[in-house]
Amino acid sequence: MNILGIETATRSVSVAVIFDDKIVAETIRESPQSFSETLLPQVEGVIKFADAFNHLDAVAVSLGAGSFTGLRIGLATAKAVAYAWNLKIIGVPTLQALAYNFPSAKVLPLIDAQKNRAYCQLFEKNVPLSDLEVKPIAEAVTDAGRLDGEIFLCGDVLHKIKVPLPPNVKLAPPNLQLPRASSVALCGADLIASGKVDNVMNLEPLYIRRSEAEELWEKRHGK
Repeated sequence: MNILGIETATRSVSVAVIFDDKIVAETIRESPQSFSETLLPQVEGVIKFADAFNHLDAVAVSLGAGSFTGLRIGLATAKAVAYAWNLKIIGVPTLQALAYNFPSAKVLPLIDAQKNRAYCQLFEKNVPLSDLEVKPIAEAVTDAGRLDGEIFLCGDVLHKIKVPLPPNVKLAPPNLQLPRASSVALCGADLIASGKVDNVMNLEPLYIRRSEAEELWEKRHGK
């Protein structure tokens, strides 16, 4: 299965191509420019570098939780590629893709939910042990310290942790801290192999909570 992976849930934009579970090309870029300006050239460059034109079977895209704007742009791009080239499309939960990098450990991905909060979900050996929820960052770290065994933290809010790490809680290595398109693609390949394929017309991001704009509108209008 040859898959294009797209990851735009955080400040880091990542695109990758895998051929039969082998990573053949990947770019990871943090850019001050809008994702809408950089993502398509990045997709084109990775496909060209991998010589994947006319060889792709599917597109795997990170669904969230994460940046509302980033998720919308990433999904719109994935849908456009899948529709134009008649490819399968598979949505991959962002935290699940992060946990994919830790196949033999407990891991707690933390993705920025603004206002010192994080989207979090505990995994062990790629299997979720809890529901996806939003917590204050300090509370998520403290709760992890109450669990048995060593737990790795990853995600884009590690620099915002202001409380001491409990003895059993460790930060993931820098190369495994942020979501990567290669993990999205590999995780997507597993989902497709299990028989799951999404519909390009109705696939939606996994937002979890309302946007800041929606919350502000309701506050102003007394909702």
